[in-house]
Amino acid sequence: MESEIFTYIDASARPGTEGSDGPMAETRVAVEPGISVENWPTDAQSQALENYVALEDASLITRLRTAGARLKGRPAMGELGLGIDGDTCGDALAKGLCDVVLKTDTTGEARLAAANSGCFGFKPSYGLISRFGLISLIPSMECCSILSGSLETISTTVRTMAGIDERDPSMDPAGIDQVMSGFDQPDASRESTLTVGVIQDWHTAMGLENQEFEQAVKKFSTAGIKIKAVNIKDFALARTVHNVIGTVEASSSAGRFDSVRYGHRTGASVKNWNEMYIHSRGESFGPLVKAYLFQGGYFQYRDYNAFLDACRIRTRLMESLEKAFESVDLIVLPVAAGPVSESGPDSGPEDSNTVSNFYDRFSLTLLANLTGNPSVSILGAVNPGTTNSKVANGDAAKSALQLIGRRFDDAGLLARAGRISDILTGEV
Repeated sequence: MESEIFTYIDASARPGTEGSDGPMAETRVAVEPGISVENWPTDAQSQALENYVALEDASLITRLRTAGARLKGRPAMGELGLGIDGDTCGDALAKGLCDVVLKTDTTGEARLAAANSGCFGFKPSYGLISRFGLISLIPSMECCSILSGSLETISTTVRTMAGIDERDPSMDPAGIDQVMSGFDQPDASRESTLTVGVIQDWHTAMGLENQEFEQAVKKFSTAGIKIKAVNIKDFALARTVHNVIGTVEASSSAGRFDSVRYGHRTGASVKNWNEMYIHSRGESFGPLVKAYLFQGGYFQYRDYNAFLDACRIRTRLMESLEKAFESVDLIVLPVAAGPVSESGPDSGPEDSNTVSNFYDRFSLTLLANLTGNPSVSILGAVNPGTTNSKVANGDAAKSALQLIGRRFDDAGLLARAGRISDILTGEV
């Protein structure tokens, strides 16, 4: 079973450097191959990094070791963290092979994988956890997310990994202090009145419908949670903004995969270094990543003004979201509009690798990646006990919800997620 889910297993699974009595003692952690672990294969599921072995631990891995975590091995991931095709992170949890999975999250991969497998998926605030040691494709949007069957375990993992790292310029010292202070405060979320924001006309903007989502919102009201419509300016453009900025950043980031220092090198007969480079690059990436990089090249060199416009709209989205949190505690959206398989909704193998189809799958999760806000996916109105078991029926993914919190209110978001999860599963 393990060999079907893990691409690499550490036979030693040794505890942390400070012994096994830390906050993560005996916690089994699976780490995607896009996050560096010293002496582990770290190919990010791409031929571009064929046979690459990490020279040192990512900063977050060092922190986990110190806290006593046991590093289990590598589940499979989408190429360079883009999408969830071939992803086995949720399976590793559903089959009880680990307690936590660390997953690169670029457009909402952790939340969608968690929804498909009946567990929780958490994307932290951007700038909270060091990205040093992540094989980055879209630096301004991606971070290390966490999958687990327990929100308490997620909270402990976040507290362990968070902290200043001078090697990562994206870190926010004030924000980190705010998050850690929040974890140290008593949880008052279960006694206080919650106000949940629902984005105005979200389904019209995305051309989507989701009856399960509407039913969940009604259940909130029954449980005494206030519902308020919020206006997120340019929400309908979030998909296009992510597409433009994401592809440009990816095109730039992927330039370092040159087949010279590491990674796949073509076996074709070539006349010079330039031909070697072109052939190797052509062989190194899968169809989706290639299409993504081609789009980025277009916006970089042929329509750069589109990239500048997308950056401006991104700023407006961040401002609108911050304004909304003046009157609500969190914002709720579906994770997906319908059942989502690894090949995408209603798609066959022939079109599952198009950029358009890729964004169809993640159209509702990418907002938090654009703005840097924390977000957590929880199961919706499904039977209690489904958490941490493989969800065979795609309806569970369709009913899953994502909760978006104010930036650097990660502790508050996780506490409120626990309360709302209990309401939806009938445990309160």
